[in-house]
Amino acid sequence: MNLIVTDTNVFFDLMSIEVLPDFFGLDYEICTTDFVLNEISRIDQKEQVQHFIRSKQLTIHKLSAEEIEEVVNLKTKRNLRRITDKSVLWKALQLKCRLVTGDKNLRYEAEEHGLQVNGTLWVIKTLVESNIIEPATAVLLLEKLKLVNDSLPKEEIEKMIKQYR
Repeated sequence: MNLIVTDTNVFFDLMSIEVLPDFFGLDYEICTTDFVLNEISRIDQKEQVQHFIRSKQLTIHKLSAEEIEEVVNLKTKRNLRRITDKSVLWKALQLKCRLVTGDKNLRYEAEEHGLQVNGTLWVIKTLVESNIIEPATAVLLLEKLKLVNDSLPKEEIEKMIKQYR
């Protein structure tokens, strides 16, 4: 099974288009850090994520004091300031696995470190390829995603919509 480390913004995107359970249906071992978990503050969102933690579909890596020090001291070319971003980068580097994020600076930093990096659009594409959702459903999800996250690449979304129609 393939391992992926997920950033907070991907969880928010997937929850906002109501496809988080489908994400956990993919053939990936999904993990994140306790810093990501701490950023999820809305009770309804926290409950959704807790469900996948309890069912052992989401692994939370709780960083020790020594590991937090390593994360804080991790040098990045883009001067990532948020410890959450640095924590998922550090964990993906440690595990030598794919990082799933929507943060542009984090993406570029991870790619420069040789990591495979994807975002929410990759998740939707993978859901279709895995026959978890139908292409027609993907179109609806992408349309909804355009409304809830205007920082995603509009051209790529339109290209995917045309492909799935």
